[in-house]
Amino acid sequence: MDELSLRIRARIDQSGGWIGFDEFMHLALYCPQLGYYCGGGRPFPSHQSVADGDFVTAPMLGPWLAETIWSWAQPLRHFLGESSAHREPLRIREFGGGRGDLAAGLRAAANDGAIEIEMVEPSADLQQLQQQLMAEDDPIQWLKSPQAGFSGLVVANEVLDAMPVKCFEWAGEGQVSEWGISLDSRSAADRPQRSGFVWARRDAGPALRRAVMDRQAAAKRRGLPWDLGHCGEWAPWVGPWLRSLFDSMDCGAVLLLDYGFGRAELDQPGRSAGTLCAHWHHRRIDHRDELLMRIGQQDLTAHVDFTQVAAEAREAGFQVSGFVTQGRFLLNSGILQRLEPALQSLTKPIEQARLLQQLQMLVSEAEMGEVFKVLLLTKGLEEKILSGLIEPSFVESDRLADLFSG
Repeated sequence: MDELSLRIRARIDQSGGWIGFDEFMHLALYCPQLGYYCGGGRPFPSHQSVADGDFVTAPMLGPWLAETIWSWAQPLRHFLGESSAHREPLRIREFGGGRGDLAAGLRAAANDGAIEIEMVEPSADLQQLQQQLMAEDDPIQWLKSPQAGFSGLVVANEVLDAMPVKCFEWAGEGQVSEWGISLDSRSAADRPQRSGFVWARRDAGPALRRAVMDRQAAAKRRGLPWDLGHCGEWAPWVGPWLRSLFDSMDCGAVLLLDYGFGRAELDQPGRSAGTLCAHWHHRRIDHRDELLMRIGQQDLTAHVDFTQVAAEAREAGFQVSGFVTQGRFLLNSGILQRLEPALQSLTKPIEQARLLQQLQMLVSEAEMGEVFKVLLLTKGLEEKILSGLIEPSFVESDRLADLFSG
């Protein structure tokens, strides 16, 4: 048994034979030196290819996302730093920077140098990977944790989906179970998998039970009553993270980009088994037993509950200002107007075809354009500046009202 599995086994023993899935997920992804994002796995493709790794993120697909965000953020830049004599650079703080593609793209888009980037990256391995894309004189600072007093733009691409989740099952009449992880008591020869861990459930604790009952009641009001055995996920770390984010900001905007749904979509009958899955070698894995295999070598994730995120953001103090699909955000922000100049800058047909393919992946409803969403949070912005951020990017096909229906 590998060292990470031994640590998880010891933690289960210390906890009386059972831990919640959120604790298992946290150890599998973030255990120092051993977790998937801390040296144990190879989540991201190399800078030379997207064929290796386990998944592809939007910033890896050309300059489109970075250029769009930089153009969209200009009203914020002017509000925070412009005067007749001097223009301060826009500070951008990125969480979950991956390989560093978005930061590098933002740096390139801000060709007048009016940008300062802070990358919040606790993983030394990922920080080293990000630095490979940056020049020594790039205006980029790496932080292990966010510092207070920040004014600017915060960007978090595919951060929320990597936050540990609790797994629940609703049994009706106020009964909620929590699915967690125990040790497999069978001999190695009798185990259907080699991890040595099995799923086991207990009665949900007060916080999880309250969250599930509130969600079930809202689903019923929307005409989406749950059947017995309805399963799903709840992310207990979202609220504390948003409160910490709010407290660290003086004023500015937050862009949260991720795959997920509001509850009007999340609670549809076809999703009654939940959204928990793994990613390994560009393959999505839904079988629950296989999620307990390849610990530290495969990604664990769940689709984001954007209704929860929006509610927690409001409770933290943010203004929830916009919610659209990623495809609509890019199109509303004028990405097609940048297409022709981008194609003309390339001389080889194969390069032009690749650029078009990348754009299609970002905006197509059959690819990343629909399931990925963009949520805008703001703090301390004047109405004029707020309108400049909302219009037109968050006007057409805005889904903000859907988050709070029911």
